Amino acid sequence: MKGSARWYVLWIIAICLSVALTGPGLGGVAYAKDKLVVWWNKGYYKEEDEGMQKVAAEFAKQNNVDVELTFTIQDDLGPKIISALIAHRVPDVAFCFFTDWQIAPKFAWEGQLADVSDLIKDLKPRYLESHLKTAWMYNKTAKKWSYYSVPIEAQALGSHYWKDLVQEAGFDPDPKKIPMTWNEYWGFWKKVQDSLRKKDPAKYGKLFGIGMTSSSRATDTFYNFEQYLLAYHGEVLSPEGKVIAAEAKNREAIIKTLAFFTSIYSEGYVPPDALTWTDADNNVNFANKTVVMTPNPSISIPGAQFFTNKDNYYNKIGSILQPTSPVDGKAYPYLVSVKPIIIPKDSKKQGLAKKFIKHVLETKNFTAYVTASNGRWFPSFKDVAADPFFTNPKDPHVPVATDQHLNNPTRAFYYSYHPAYSQVYTENVWGKAMSRVVTEKWTNEKAADEAIDRIQTIFKGWK
Repeated sequence: MKGSARWYVLWIIAICLSVALTGPGLGGVAYAKDKLVVWWNKGYYKEEDEGMQKVAAEFAKQNNVDVELTFTIQDDLGPKIISALIAHRVPDVAFCFFTDWQIAPKFAWEGQLADVSDLIKDLKPRYLESHLKTAWMYNKTAKKWSYYSVPIEAQALGSHYWKDLVQEAGFDPDPKKIPMTWNEYWGFWKKVQDSLRKKDPAKYGKLFGIGMTSSSRATDTFYNFEQYLLAYHGEVLSPEGKVIAAEAKNREAIIKTLAFFTSIYSEGYVPPDALTWTDADNNVNFANKTVVMTPNPSISIPGAQFFTNKDNYYNKIGSILQPTSPVDGKAYPYLVSVKPIIIPKDSKKQGLAKKFIKHVLETKNFTAYVTASNGRWFPSFKDVAADPFFTNPKDPHVPVATDQHLNNPTRAFYYSYHPAYSQVYTENVWGKAMSRVVTEKWTNEKAADEAIDRIQTIFKGWK
């Protein structure tokens, strides 16, 4: 073979090898785009999902990547994420409303979440400090504390009531006129129920003054219980994560809190089926006007009315915070449940995932997303919270939550003290204690002691 022919053959071979090694991309064929898999909690309003879809599409276009964005309802998404982490077949980014208590503490402990300290460092100047603290978790595998989640939004316990029902009962429905000392506050809703039933037994015979979720099926139960436990000056854990519930002062507070819940139920001021409610049921009962007032850990109840009945939202529903302590008549901290994004450690796209999260949380993008939920969630960022939306004087609900988060003492739930406490919530220890008293006729003392013993047992088994 002549030299020129030999070089021609070698040149053809080189081209073939190049195609084989590089794959698509030559001859006008486009390279396959990088793909980011994102699992996201389906919003309660379509506007939330539409907002996230827009942000994801913008990121995909700007970075020439495919974003596989999947929405799933919270009750299904939590188990889906847990199964993926256990099987090591994970998305690149995951956000679920249950991640804060059900997923992040346990899987950070087990070393299965990516360290996001570099991302947090960039975002830190914007954070509300109380929200940021919840992302600081212990990794038993690496034997270190670090940031293993990215907080983005939060909720805390407020209360909502029907102004027209209060007025029909003969009382002033103005939020400023609702008594806010402990005994007077709860007595007020009892009086409203009694008055309405007396006025029209046929119409109001099955109406209840207080829509208090009291089941072992609902997360609202432990939100409510532990918020009111603080009102009674009780603690379950020390800030160092030690169980102190059995100490005399705390045991007494637990018993009194349990007695409060079981008494309003047994006296007939709470719907009988509240012992089997899910998280949606206090919302449904309120919307159906079978309860006058319900505590709820977000403003989703009036928020749902915003899109369907503006008259209800602006004129007929009132939003207020919680009554003062029965112990000393003073305020007590609001428990704030901060919702975080996580990046599984098994993700092969951690750099791209962090870039995506940063894009989502840009001030303009995240303000549009969180306001699309109409205030259901309060942002974890000072610049977003400064948007006029959160202090609109014409809105009767959102500024109440803004005042709660920015102008009142707040603190994290106990799972931020020790990840073992996430199991206490998973088992819904407080809901089971209420059921013991109401359905099995245990004393409050016996049910409280069983709950305390169960918490101690959980912590002993957490190695």
